[in-house]
Amino acid sequence: MKHEPIPLDYCENCNSNLNIPIHLQEVRQAIQKTRNSTPGADGITANWFKRLSNTDLICITSFFQEVFTTSYIPEEWKHSIIVPIPKPNKDKTKINSYRPIALTSVFSKVFERILIQRITHHLLTEKKIPPSVNGFLPLRDNQLAVYKIHTAISEAHSHRKYFIGISLDIKSAYDTVYIDGLIFKCLQLGITGNITKILHNFLQNRTLQVRWRNSLSGTKPVQKGLPQGSVVSSILFVCFLADFSETLDVGVEYSIFADDIFIFCAHTSLDHISKKLQNTMENVYKWCNYWKLNISPEKCSIADLSKKKLPSVPRITYAGFPLPWKQTIKYLGINFSKINQNGIILKNIRSKALRKSNALKSIAYKNYGPRTKDLINIVNNSICSLFYYSCSITNKFSETQYKACNTIQTMALRVALGLPKWTPNIVLMKIAGQEVLSEKIRRLVAQYFIRQLANGVHSPIYDQNCNPSIKLIKRDEVMLANLFTELDTSTDHIIAFPDTLISRSNFCEIFLSNFSFQNKAHPAFLIKDLFEEVVYKEFQDYHIIATDASKSHSFTSVAGISNLQSFVYRIHPINYIFTAEALAICQALDELSVTDKNLLLLTDSYSVLQALKCLTIKSPKVIHRLAGKILVRKNFHQKISLVWTPWHSLIHWNEKADLLAKTVTESHPLLEWIAYEDIISRYQTISLQKTNLSFQHSKYQESIGDILAMFTLTPWLKNRREDIIIARLLTRMIITPALLHRFGLHNYPRCQICNRDNNIEHIILFCSKYSNHRSILYAKLNFDPQLRSSLKAFFQNAVSDKRHLRILLQSLKSFDIY
Repeated sequence: MKHEPIPLDYCENCNSNLNIPIHLQEVRQAIQKTRNSTPGADGITANWFKRLSNTDLICITSFFQEVFTTSYIPEEWKHSIIVPIPKPNKDKTKINSYRPIALTSVFSKVFERILIQRITHHLLTEKKIPPSVNGFLPLRDNQLAVYKIHTAISEAHSHRKYFIGISLDIKSAYDTVYIDGLIFKCLQLGITGNITKILHNFLQNRTLQVRWRNSLSGTKPVQKGLPQGSVVSSILFVCFLADFSETLDVGVEYSIFADDIFIFCAHTSLDHISKKLQNTMENVYKWCNYWKLNISPEKCSIADLSKKKLPSVPRITYAGFPLPWKQTIKYLGINFSKINQNGIILKNIRSKALRKSNALKSIAYKNYGPRTKDLINIVNNSICSLFYYSCSITNKFSETQYKACNTIQTMALRVALGLPKWTPNIVLMKIAGQEVLSEKIRRLVAQYFIRQLANGVHSPIYDQNCNPSIKLIKRDEVMLANLFTELDTSTDHIIAFPDTLISRSNFCEIFLSNFSFQNKAHPAFLIKDLFEEVVYKEFQDYHIIATDASKSHSFTSVAGISNLQSFVYRIHPINYIFTAEALAICQALDELSVTDKNLLLLTDSYSVLQALKCLTIKSPKVIHRLAGKILVRKNFHQKISLVWTPWHSLIHWNEKADLLAKTVTESHPLLEWIAYEDIISRYQTISLQKTNLSFQHSKYQESIGDILAMFTLTPWLKNRREDIIIARLLTRMIITPALLHRFGLHNYPRCQICNRDNNIEHIILFCSKYSNHRSILYAKLNFDPQLRSSLKAFFQNAVSDKRHLRILLQSLKSFDIY
């Protein structure tokens, strides 16, 4: 189909929020988010930007504003250097065996991040992107894309329906994007004004060079596609696929993550599914042809994922080519299968984990290789993370499958800690300071669903009309219900995003260090006098409100006071003091505000005001709630100023609020709001405590005593060898004849001199061969010989501080252990 010219009017219905002047705070946030990656042709690194003074940042802000106003993009920003990186296990003589990595200007990336921040906020607040399109947007992750398919399959199974899924592969997706078509779609999504013109100019007339070894090729023009290495490319590709739902026939659903597209249909009639999917594929062909995209039918796949046996295999074609049928279909790394779904997922993850565990062994069995703490981090972030990646599905594993997961974790941790394979799992988890893998999977999936509740109407589980687009399966509903029953609260009391998200960070005045009384080095009486002077000069006609919060073993409370009235409330004890301080300000805006005066709010919580000043989509939900409350007061044309006051500085407003917060009793009313971030922190603490409790209630507590985690001891140790020695000593797994004999690896377990079991306790405390060395060691450690019958007491003394630990390590050579 020949494409007709697309008329582009950038300024029709210009979106003012997307085209406001660039603010200094936007530049700061963009620089902070920019990674220190390899620079482009100009050689300017991200660290250079991060070291700039405030004056320099103001100059850069002015330059960015000039670029934004004129829509002129410097040529250096549109130039890329391509570095070919060989793919693993590929023939290096073929060009397809290399992955191109683009190096672009960091200066350009900072500017792009400012644009992306605005576009992202617009797409989220206006709900322009359908909930089935995921990736590269806040609140849109791979978990939901996979979970939608999983729930659809589960529902089809429960209603005895056929379920057919199709995975589509877009050929060179980013490189073939039709630029004019993309800009047209951006305009349709409400991205209008100068920002769209800048994007169009940025994507047109780009150039590139290829760097091979130390040589650069000639400059080549690029007329189509999204630039690789550019910050804007990912979000613009999401915009390009936003209207893909128009290709779907009635009853056909889809899930998109980046360029991975999964189409599926469930029905009791196989003929009905076949017709619907074939109509959809014909529409997809027309859509791709119109927008100049190519789908490779030979790389696509189709599979039956229902529990019913197919009477015949439907023939679904794309552009006349039949789609190949597969036993399993892969989407975002998850293999969906007709039978034994969990078993296939576990097998796939397990094979990846074992390969990585074997690679871990190659670097862990070296005396001077990576430190133990680094190896434990590798286990968490590289091996265990394979199970976390799809926790919304892996939490459906059976107990037997969970045991297989835990086995992989303990095997990898033994390698990381340098402990033998007969080390008990309970002892291993204690010294590693880790959660049991199966427990962490359960915690992460609970965390995931609670986060969706906290995201409110901005979560992709709701469609553009705020109706639920994904229904939780029964098992997850029960899990959430039990969780909130334990908390003695309900989902309605989770602090969620307000309906209107705020992207501006300058919607009110926040004073953190502007006044002389905010210097904590001053004595309290001087702070009090300076405060009263500032209020008289700067805020004379303001209505003053002071807030505070208190957290004790009995209650967590919030309080506020003004000249007219005051309040005191209990809040849910799971809330941290940060949440309590923010809730106190929210409640003060509701109860203590007046409409005829500007407002001055005093708080001693520096962290709350700092978070409010640096408001982003990732800020705590309670900060967004506070921003929403402030915006409501701004609608009354009130000027609102928030001022940080040093605590216990004799400022009578703060002293009164502090006293009120501490006088709370059971009779005071309860504010039932609860922050999801605090729920997550609480359950993470509980999960870690389960590891400690399992050890304390085991038989090893009596024989070994309490064990410090290696993360605590690592700063006192010098190398990998010392890490291994200490880990084995504390777990009583140091290699001795008695220990080897216990596992059939040594013929004679007894000491030839003392005729006692030659274990670590005998060597350190009793063996006459080392009596002189033992006396010297006891003296250096100030260890009472009367307690020498207790190895637990000895090691507790030896690892109590850095000096004692170093003495122990230096003395071990004398005991033939080191």
